[in-house]
Amino acid sequence: MGVSEYKPVKIKLNNSLAGGMYILLTEDEIRYTKDNETKPPNRIYKIQIAVEAVYKNKRCRGKQSFQIPKGTSIAKAVSSLLGKREEMKETLKDKGTLKDEKKVFKKIDSKDRKLSSIYEAWISGKKINQSKNTIRIYESCYHTHLIKLQNKIIDEINEDDIQNLINSMISKGRSASTINVVKMVMKPLLEINDVHLNWKKIILPKNDKKRTFKGSDKEAKQISKALLEYKHPIARGIFAFLLSGRRIGETLQLEYKHINFKNGTFTLPKEITKTKTSPTYVLTPLLLNAIKSQKTTKGRVFDLKRDAANYHFHKAMTSISVHNMVMHDIRSMVAVVSLRNGADIYSVSKMLSHKLLATTEKAYLGDGTERAIEAQNTFNTLLEKPDEIIDVELEDDEFTALKKIYPNAKDEKIFEIIDIMK
Repeated sequence: MGVSEYKPVKIKLNNSLAGGMYILLTEDEIRYTKDNETKPPNRIYKIQIAVEAVYKNKRCRGKQSFQIPKGTSIAKAVSSLLGKREEMKETLKDKGTLKDEKKVFKKIDSKDRKLSSIYEAWISGKKINQSKNTIRIYESCYHTHLIKLQNKIIDEINEDDIQNLINSMISKGRSASTINVVKMVMKPLLEINDVHLNWKKIILPKNDKKRTFKGSDKEAKQISKALLEYKHPIARGIFAFLLSGRRIGETLQLEYKHINFKNGTFTLPKEITKTKTSPTYVLTPLLLNAIKSQKTTKGRVFDLKRDAANYHFHKAMTSISVHNMVMHDIRSMVAVVSLRNGADIYSVSKMLSHKLLATTEKAYLGDGTERAIEAQNTFNTLLEKPDEIIDVELEDDEFTALKKIYPNAKDEKIFEIIDIMK
């Protein structure tokens, strides 16, 4: 069934949250519940959001469609899209259009829908706005594993094909992170060409290996010292920002226009952050010195490519005989050591710019068992601690003796204590 056969139907909800939202249905599917609310079809469906905003004194309009999993209620789908609707409005206000020039997708002629042809078109579009490292991962996955499906027509690819491929990778001992790239490539590649699989039916291995810092505080100090005393000034500046919890991608894309020297802060634009938010951070003396040590005064603060930064990082680690760390592990080290030394989880979450507190908790507190034991031990220690007994020898001047013990107590309270003790 072609997309043209679907009709946008305004969504009806009694809570009035679905303003500007339409569900794409066929003529036969348009129906409502007994409460006169829109009823979803028994399939994967799409909701279209239409927004408008004023850009340069001109009213602009835009619309975008979002796929909703089968079995999702309209109320739940609408609720999940409220944030998207606001993002679309903000984009219209900022740009006057919802079109992203960076995202270029090439539709393949229906006569040539082999996976090999579809993939080449898809990856060429990805190369425009994805990092080289991400493209390298995609290419490796395709040419090593997905190549087995290269001659298959994408319309004929089903859940069993993907599952068999995954099972084959598992039998060969491939890691969970490597296997999960299959979904990262195949899901968007197929969906952009109107092929939708039920990914809930496909069993992917869970990636339980967390790269969490396991070293001692002493080791963390040694690592930090090696990074902050590294001779290369640009790399040293980058390392200073990594030690403040920043991601390497954000650091390398930091520009002078993002820095407010007057207020002593820097703000990362949402275009370069993983969470697509614009967090603001304090420009500590360490970070300020890192910026001042650079030769650049405009454009990007750190004029170094990722591969070069990675080279210097491993060189610094090798100098102290550390061979099992990557640059991203510094974020983990900063978080773990901070929590270990009394920082609360909320503060650490803000430092790492996690969108949800649960993300920080899952990454660094696990299931909470260790924290629960720590809390129980603290309480048990309190119970086992003997009561502090103050032996006051009551002489003729009981008032003076008690006043020395409780200097802030009112006189009436002191006399009350004397009566009780007698």
